Amino acid sequence: MNSIRIVTDSTAALPDDWREAHNVAVVPLLVNIESEVCKEGVEITNRDFYARLRKVQELPTTSQPSSGDFLGTYKRLLEEGANTIISIHISSGISGTVNSASTAAGMIEDMDADIVVIDSKQTGPALGFIVKEAVALAEAGNNKEEIINRVHEVMDSMRTLFVVNDLMFLHKGGRLSGAKAVIGSLLQVKPILHFVRDEGRIEVLEQVRTEKRALRRITDLMIAEGGGERLPTNIAIAYADNREKADEVARSLEEQFPGIGAQPIEIGPIIGTHVGPGLIGFQFYYC
Repeated sequence: MNSIRIVTDSTAALPDDWREAHNVAVVPLLVNIESEVCKEGVEITNRDFYARLRKVQELPTTSQPSSGDFLGTYKRLLEEGANTIISIHISSGISGTVNSASTAAGMIEDMDADIVVIDSKQTGPALGFIVKEAVALAEAGNNKEEIINRVHEVMDSMRTLFVVNDLMFLHKGGRLSGAKAVIGSLLQVKPILHFVRDEGRIEVLEQVRTEKRALRRITDLMIAEGGGERLPTNIAIAYADNREKADEVARSLEEQFPGIGAQPIEIGPIIGTHVGPGLIGFQFYYC
């Protein structure tokens, strides 16, 4: 078994079969819905979560894993023979998960243990892409420095652009200012939101009147990011309980740009709590 092990969290939206095949450890975040605290991807499925989200009177809340959760994972991997652990997680701009991971890494008493915690500045399928790049290099026998360099290269190239149905989910979850949410709702616009590079915060990038125009503009921004001549190395169409729309967007992209290979991937309860049903996002990189 490779002496370098990769750890991530449940917001990476990695398929269970892929994660198990590649020995990736996933530490789940928690969602509190109707006074029930559930581990994302373990104790509640996407389907069950969104069905309940559409009916609840009070919005769910979310919380990061504890440092104890990470400590247990790190100790297990070290006992299994890992010499180095690279732990890659949801942006610190929207979650305290990186803090919990870093605290746990500092609690390991084995002085020979080598644990590197990385703030991806992303979440969802974008985080999943970063993790997959790290896993591919680890399995190919690359060393820690080579893996970390590639992770940062992909992070620097990664873009997340998205639209939501209701900005108030982001506001109530503390991920967008009230003024921006209220203005967007009153004007009935579809703001294009993004993760601010190097900060990992969610901000409004542009204001667009309809979802159709917003998606067209996101497509233009994506192509411009590659210099107008290249297709992304990987692209996911992130969605939240709206698979038909995501499939439609992916088909449209394939018609416009044959071979683009856009992958519809559903985000789970943690991010779904803060964006609400109906999100469509492009997450892509060019390196």
